[in-house]
Amino acid sequence: MKHFKEITVKEVSLLICDGCSEKVEPSDYTFHEFISVSHSCGYGSIHGDGKQFSIDLCQQCFADMCDDSLTITEPTYEDDEELDENTMSRLAARNILLAKKITNKEEEAIVLKRVNMLWDAQHISAEPNELYQLMDLVFAYQGISRD
Repeated sequence: MKHFKEITVKEVSLLICDGCSEKVEPSDYTFHEFISVSHSCGYGSIHGDGKQFSIDLCQQCFADMCDDSLTITEPTYEDDEELDENTMSRLAARNILLAKKITNKEEEAIVLKRVNMLWDAQHISAEPNELYQLMDLVFAYQGISRD
């Protein structure tokens, strides 16, 4: 006999930056770059014992607020394990996407390699959005109209 229980799952459908009010949906590339902090204050906190606070910031507002004290480091990998090709491709293409343009043939090759990896991405995943954004960058770099 099978027994079932009902569960409710909440999923974030929209993020709004508490700094600049930018709104992004899960299909937007920058959605995954938002920084969200939730904290429960302890005894003696300047915010009040047991109080809770949270903040959601786009990456630009986060950098603006924390710039002087922010420490950014390159990722390290335990036991010097190699990243799989998909992860390396994603990391390489991410910076080009953030810059919103391809500036040379090397960057074009990186983007085209990532496009090739994403070609069969499922429509409901985040990858198709990345694919379309990368294709737009390639078209702009090559001077091709999408029409």
